[in-house]
Amino acid sequence: MKKAIIYYFTGTGNTRYAAEEIQKALNEKGFETTLFDIRKPLIDAPDPNHFDISGFGYPIHAFNPPQLFLKIIKSLPRLHTPKNAFLFRTAGEPFFLNNASSWSVLRALKQKGFSVLMDQLLLMPYNILFRYDDRLAKQMLLHTQKMAKLIADDVDKSKMTKRIIYPWIWLVMMIFRGIQWYGAKINGPLFHVKKDKCIQCKTCQKLCPSENITFKDGYPKFSIDCSMCMACVMYCPKDAIRPGLITPIRVNGSYSFSKLLQDEEIASDFINSETKGYFKGFLDYYEKTEEIIQSLEEESA
Repeated sequence: MKKAIIYYFTGTGNTRYAAEEIQKALNEKGFETTLFDIRKPLIDAPDPNHFDISGFGYPIHAFNPPQLFLKIIKSLPRLHTPKNAFLFRTAGEPFFLNNASSWSVLRALKQKGFSVLMDQLLLMPYNILFRYDDRLAKQMLLHTQKMAKLIADDVDKSKMTKRIIYPWIWLVMMIFRGIQWYGAKINGPLFHVKKDKCIQCKTCQKLCPSENITFKDGYPKFSIDCSMCMACVMYCPKDAIRPGLITPIRVNGSYSFSKLLQDEEIASDFINSETKGYFKGFLDYYEKTEEIIQSLEEESA
């Protein structure tokens, strides 16, 4: 039996959902798939030399990978013999500039001896700016399930997907890295709680992948190691957390993936041929990927 591992970073759960769906799809292909959740305290990550293929997944933060995610990749031992890897990233929109986030990850994986088969974008619900309609969230969840099967099929066949990396894209990544990575160190300590709302449940501390939250005098205290993942803000049961400078665009209240998927009254065609405005830009992503998915389903029939 072939062995696979998926190293992933998640904050609010979008990338975990994608990783778990890919794990299911790979297992259906005969793989034995291990998941490794990247978070502090940093423990020794499984050695990729012990697996036939490695997957890497992360949420895109301001056109960049999370700093902790990249740190783990760079800490992995170099491969003894060349092996394949696959990359997937989650985002709330299909903007072209999201491709900039892969540049440093692909470079790090190549230095470790990996040959990257694919770099796949998966759309998942926003956890910042504004909350997505339940119909769109459900559409994204169902589509990611289909994409997971497509990824697993390509991995099983060792199918290489051609990638175009524009020379200037690294500049975009570096500019926004300064805003996101270093801006997080400035904004992190500005996070605070409304004491009249906080119930001292410590949910925020338990969820924080960066161990950035401690408790002082019974209330959360935020430090400089924030990854800006928004888990604490989104999952606070009382909407008590104010994320510093980005408080006006916070999203509180998690999407219940299981309820969305099970509720037959919630449609899953929010993005369609009649979609207009901001979301019209999503249509091209869905049409292109659905065409590929349909081809795979016809081959498997």
